[in-house]
Amino acid sequence: WRKICRPNEALVVTGQKQRLPDGRVLRSPPITSGGAWAIPVFRRVDRLSLSLMEVPNTVHNAYSKGGIAMNLDAIANVKISSNRLVLNNAIERFLESDPNELRRVSKETLEGHLRGVVADLTPEQVNEDRLKFVEALTRESEEDLNKLGLHLDTLKILHVDDEVGYLDATGRRSIANIIRAAEIAESDAKRAAEQSESENAGRANVRKAEADAAIARM
Repeated sequence: WRKICRPNEALVVTGQKQRLPDGRVLRSPPITSGGAWAIPVFRRVDRLSLSLMEVPNTVHNAYSKGGIAMNLDAIANVKISSNRLVLNNAIERFLESDPNELRRVSKETLEGHLRGVVADLTPEQVNEDRLKFVEALTRESEEDLNKLGLHLDTLKILHVDDEVGYLDATGRRSIANIIRAAEIAESDAKRAAEQSESENAGRANVRKAEADAAIARM
């Protein structure tokens, strides 16, 4: 009977081989569109979901550059890759696995790379430049995820803190600097206004004195 490939899934045909242009042979080749015929005994067709999975990840005591221990809460969207060559790796590992096993493997893989990326960044970079952090993690984890047949679709850093209050102290210093800069700017503006007012008053007094002198000469 014929099985139709639904959106966000691949059909895996067991009992059939496919030779690629580079000479490699795929056993149980995946099909990501159309359909495939299942033939009892000779050919089996299984379904493999390509849907996104949410993978929460919490990392404690990840040491950043400078030796500050960081804590991160993140959430990743991971899926089995739709790239045919990478997908074949997922078929070998996860075809008959429980989805929770796939989440576990994804979580452990990402946790290791999260720690690796944190080690190359300062606490300020981890906390403030989260786009750079995500880009670095994507590059760092791509090879290992491909070996598993997985693809990191998105990653969002939800919360960052540290064990010794370094970020809080840095934030307070930053706020204090902003307040001090605002106070200095206000003082400079007030002084400039007072100076301008004094100069205007001086010019007015000179003009008045000149007018009084002119009247006295008449």
